[in-house]
Amino acid sequence: MKKILPLILTISFITILIANTQLTNWNNSRIFRTYKSIDEPIRDALSNNDFLSDERDTEILVINLWATWCQPCQKEIPQLNKLLEKYEQDNVLFLALTTEQQQDVNNWMELQKYPFLYYQLFEQHDLMNYLFELNPDLSFKNGQKPQGLPTNIIIKNKELIYFHTGYSEETIEAIEKTLKKIL
Repeated sequence: MKKILPLILTISFITILIANTQLTNWNNSRIFRTYKSIDEPIRDALSNNDFLSDERDTEILVINLWATWCQPCQKEIPQLNKLLEKYEQDNVLFLALTTEQQQDVNNWMELQKYPFLYYQLFEQHDLMNYLFELNPDLSFKNGQKPQGLPTNIIIKNKELIYFHTGYSEETIEAIEKTLKKIL
């Protein structure tokens, strides 16, 4: 009996940990469970932003998840700026989301060679976690957040069109190819 008791306690402890993890995952994603489409949380964030509320109904969303400490994120800023200049007249909204505070990003931007030309939303912890959950690669499920930066997402008409994590010249080309295809 003395040997079985530690085994029972260990199994009970592991079961509680697993149940707690599942509950945490559910609590993290339940914020967005009431929405009818995958882009509704993004559009709500736009509505809640005085400057961006007019952009709420833009048909195509190009979303960049990034951070100031992310070197690949910094490298792709000029290329994404070029895409914005090329496609902004085609009812395409380019958004950059970060978990960082606006003042911290502004301070960082003052030191950069290439400023953002696309719109930014700051302190977007829940929304970024939600967007990471849209990853069609099932190996990234089960609450693995954050997955990786930069992550670029394209949504059109409530449908996920493109999802990619990481930066390369090929990524920018793939984003442009996707935009050409859906326009």
